Amino acid sequence: MRRGAMEALLTGVFRTAAALLIGCALGLAAPARPAAAANGPPLIRDAEIEATLRRVADPIFRAANVTPSTVDLYLLQDPEMNAFVADGQNIFINTGMITRLDTIDELRGVIAHETGHIVGGHLARRAQATSGGRNMVLLGLLGAAAVGIAGAPDASVAIAAGSQQVARRNLLAYSRGEEAAADQMGVRYVATAGGDPGAILDVLRIFRGQEAMMPGIDPYAQSHPMSVERMAMLEDRIAKLPKGGPPSAEDAYWYGRMVTKLDAFLDRPAKTLREHPVSDQSEMAALARSIAYYRLPDMARAGAQMDALIAMRPEDPYYIELKGQFLLESGKAEAAAASYGRAAELAPDEPLILAGLGRALLNTDDPDATARARDVLARATRLDRRNPDALRDLALAEARLGHEGAAALATAERFTMTGDARDVLRNATRAADLLPVGSPGWRRAQDMITMARRALKQ
Repeated sequence: MRRGAMEALLTGVFRTAAALLIGCALGLAAPARPAAAANGPPLIRDAEIEATLRRVADPIFRAANVTPSTVDLYLLQDPEMNAFVADGQNIFINTGMITRLDTIDELRGVIAHETGHIVGGHLARRAQATSGGRNMVLLGLLGAAAVGIAGAPDASVAIAAGSQQVARRNLLAYSRGEEAAADQMGVRYVATAGGDPGAILDVLRIFRGQEAMMPGIDPYAQSHPMSVERMAMLEDRIAKLPKGGPPSAEDAYWYGRMVTKLDAFLDRPAKTLREHPVSDQSEMAALARSIAYYRLPDMARAGAQMDALIAMRPEDPYYIELKGQFLLESGKAEAAAASYGRAAELAPDEPLILAGLGRALLNTDDPDATARARDVLARATRLDRRNPDALRDLALAEARLGHEGAAALATAERFTMTGDARDVLRNATRAADLLPVGSPGWRRAQDMITMARRALKQ
């Protein structure tokens, strides 16, 4: 057999294994995509939505004896109804999951399932299972090569393909067992947190409806048990668990507001305005209309709706922040800085609001605002190490102030998240050359230099 064909077959097997390793997912068994993957779905960063996801998830983590601060939650702009765990204790939730669900307990059930994967150590165990599958494939490929040398190339292809299929099915069977275990743990966590464990059945009914539109599914070629099987395995378990009470009015409010906000940003403005006519004077309708007008763009009407919302809730930092976003993106930086500043007073430890304030200050015509922007952005990036945009703005502020070493350091930090090792090495080296030897910034630059050189050797 030609080497290129053999390598192509082997690569396909390892790609299957890698897809299983990327994440333990709740939904239909499309391979989960890591946020950093090329052409992957973009991350959504929003202070209000992230706070609401924490409100939903933290009771589940505590019920599972997992420290909430050790789990990071990420929202992906992806219409696919899916959620997954990847790369340790990171839970990724697609917007398509949130917008398809009806209740906070349904979303808690999804997060509880993913928490089951974390507690069960399924990512690490799946890596071991994948290693075993790889060995099986290699043995099959060695046999295929021997047959090929003996002069029967068609037989060698059949053996190699058969080894790939056996390994794939073994890995998928292992995955289905883990998914069933995560289901069992998840319903227990929801019940312990005081929610309705039966809500996960409502989620599975949605998946069952999707499966019904996909005739001919081979249940043995899926990474998840079929939804009907999952429901059957859970129903007896759920019947023995306490049902829990309804969500608190406050939880229901914030959950509904998150869904409204996501729908308004993701749907076409015309659809949003049709579903939330001016005759509907409720708070959620006003929120939806404000975002729809902003996206048209009709900034006058967007601003009027935001002012009405702020009048309803004058101490709400997220409404005031959203007004700041509208103002900044319509070129009114000074007014935006005032709005973000007020929001930061109400939520002084919210890094995304601080980052917005820093950006607004940088966009004003006031040269004295640069130093304040630098201080605000430095605090924002200390509180949130996941914000490359804030690091870019911090680098700009430092450069305007003539602090070239600090600017290079912030740029190197940004490239650890968004660039490649060469960018990190170049900027960290520049920072180390410019910063005082032995200073905290110089030591951090040395750490990044070491990390980048190690990465480039791999």
